[in-house]
Amino acid sequence: MNNHSCAGLYIHVPFCIRKCPYCDFYSIAADEGVYDMYTESVVAALGHYAGAYPDFRADTLYFGGGTPLLLGAKRLGRMIAEAARLFGLSGAEITAEGNPGTAREADFADLRACGVNRLSLGLQSANDRELLALGRLHTATMAAESVAAARRAGIENVSLDLMLGVPYQTRESLRRSVRFAAGCGITHLSAYMLKIEEGTPLASSPLRALCAGDDEMAELYLAAAEEAENAGLPQYEISNFARPGRECRHNLKYWRDEEYLGIGPAAHSYMEGRRFFFGRDLAAFMKGDCAALEQEEGPGGGWEEEAMLRLRLSEGLDTRALAEKYPEAPVPGLLLRAAPLEKAGLLAVKDGVVALTVRGFLLSNSVTAELLYGGA
Repeated sequence: MNNHSCAGLYIHVPFCIRKCPYCDFYSIAADEGVYDMYTESVVAALGHYAGAYPDFRADTLYFGGGTPLLLGAKRLGRMIAEAARLFGLSGAEITAEGNPGTAREADFADLRACGVNRLSLGLQSANDRELLALGRLHTATMAAESVAAARRAGIENVSLDLMLGVPYQTRESLRRSVRFAAGCGITHLSAYMLKIEEGTPLASSPLRALCAGDDEMAELYLAAAEEAENAGLPQYEISNFARPGRECRHNLKYWRDEEYLGIGPAAHSYMEGRRFFFGRDLAAFMKGDCAALEQEEGPGGGWEEEAMLRLRLSEGLDTRALAEKYPEAPVPGLLLRAAPLEKAGLLAVKDGVVALTVRGFLLSNSVTAELLYGGA
């Protein structure tokens, strides 16, 4: 464990009221009894990792899913209290994901009391026809009411998610969704391109034909980025926008190649140069043998991994810092290959920092490959 900085803690909550037709994340429907058992399994896992990594300290905690708010404040508070006891959480950003309409103002007040200070709610669209096509259970009005209720309860740091390329979406309807989200008083916006995963209901639905193709998706992405910037939410990562100072501290750890511990089925970790994960198996996780359940992803770190992750950020890759941390990094060649990409408007280079432009983000995989390997 790096003793000079705090790491991130992620807890996966694999429960949903029902699964959305486009979703490929690991989530299931369950009852209250399972919620209680799962909470205790997470608490036990926290204890295991406190023993495995005695120097581990965290300053972010992120409840992802699934729909973590389904657990309610009492169960989330139990996990937060145990994490704080074991790992510090001093001044921590504590985020819980949820869906609009699944929590009341009193619930938000209870969440705030147990330590949650940031919410991430899945709006997806402010157009009710688009929401219906996505199988969502809320309306745009319900989303606005949820954000307002959270803010009244003292949780002012609220993020909304949007999806790009969904059935019936146009550039103008997307721009309206961005303006709607910003108008709710949020501090953060995520905008993800819809990826149709084989095996999901959407993949075999007639609605698939109404989803955006590559060219249309590119236009939607550029429109969303422009509208978010105009609304005071500048881009700081390929899919993320925030009011200055309200960037998601937890997710920045991923993109800055810092350490994080993930707990729960399908959760991933990067600790002491090692990447590992739990399989997508709730029953196995709840049996409690964390060490036996860990699956290796291989070693993490290295100049290539750090460069690829940092190029996802608007702040870009500081090649001087990279060379200092990894003397083997071929920085002169990287800067040489950056020149034609800069001329093409895909990135900018200033004082040794290479940062992709919005158009560069659209082609990030190929731009990054060209930068690091000459397209090989």
